[in-house]
Amino acid sequence: MKKKLIIASSLLLAIAVAVFGLLTFLDHQKQEKTKQEREKYEKYDYYTGKWEIDSYKFLEDGQGVVVHWKSLTPEEDKLFVKYDYAKGGNLLEPHGASNKRYIVRSYFNNSTYRWTQKLPKEDPDVYFSLSIYRIRDQKLEGSQVDLYKLVEDYNPNYVPEKTGGIEEINGKDYLPIKVYKLDSRNSKARQLWLNLETKKIEWEDGKLQEYPEKIPSVKLGVLKKHLEEATTSLTATTVYDVLYQNQLSFYPNVLKGSILEESDPKAYQLLRKKDSQLYILLDAKLNYDKVYGNVQQFINLYQLFVPANTNLYERITIPSELSKDGQAHQVNTKEEFEAYYDVEKDNELNKQRKVLVERN
Repeated sequence: MKKKLIIASSLLLAIAVAVFGLLTFLDHQKQEKTKQEREKYEKYDYYTGKWEIDSYKFLEDGQGVVVHWKSLTPEEDKLFVKYDYAKGGNLLEPHGASNKRYIVRSYFNNSTYRWTQKLPKEDPDVYFSLSIYRIRDQKLEGSQVDLYKLVEDYNPNYVPEKTGGIEEINGKDYLPIKVYKLDSRNSKARQLWLNLETKKIEWEDGKLQEYPEKIPSVKLGVLKKHLEEATTSLTATTVYDVLYQNQLSFYPNVLKGSILEESDPKAYQLLRKKDSQLYILLDAKLNYDKVYGNVQQFINLYQLFVPANTNLYERITIPSELSKDGQAHQVNTKEEFEAYYDVEKDNELNKQRKVLVERN
């Protein structure tokens, strides 16, 4: 009997040691995996994930389009936010450019510094790509462009660094791609011009986009306050996202009771979803809490996102440079606004708000 107890005790001890060893091994494996994940996701100072539009709804006969972005890398997104929470959330927001004819979203996973960037042949995890959506007949036609491959095919000594805002040149839409030389990383930037229709680079130059300051604009009064309180786009990741895109993201609860809820339930539900945006397809250009170009168009469209009878013209100030009589006016009604606001002057000034400047 005593011998059996000794054998049983030894067996239990062996099992306990084995279980302890297994748990220790599993814990070590977990710690090692966590360490590897942290090292991987902390070494990239810029990660956006990959996205595609999986549903959309046009508004007001094509004056705007509500889109929902679906992540193609949801697990990686979570890990990036986990290990770099301070910037992870913002970097997963939409980056790119848009106008009345195109929506372009850029994806990037790499270092943003020239001297520490790696190419895909050096690190298969890095990427720099575009999702391009052509807006035609109230439909979106999607395509993908690998910028590393596109630029390498054009010139193997060039590396893409960033993209700019869409430029309309001779009736065609182009996206500028800023590049540097691989064998001279402190070289001056060159700009490659990508035809968004053909997806081909047509030429290069040293012209960079600049946005002159102190160009007059309408002060939006109550509408400015509503934009600040109702939309998240005013906290976009970088100033370039605001300059290059013409879009808004709304806090979901603020749309309750809006005209949109009654007039277009599908668009209303879509816009309330996480990772949804409204792209503005007008001559009017939103820049933080300012609107350039045709302000009247923007107000007419934005009226959808507030309750009926909301006065968006209250305390609007038209500067003398944009009024019909050359005098500044504060207005409180649509009729007063239409009486004094000169849309042709604003559209003309809008052309000066983005210029190409030769830097080489």
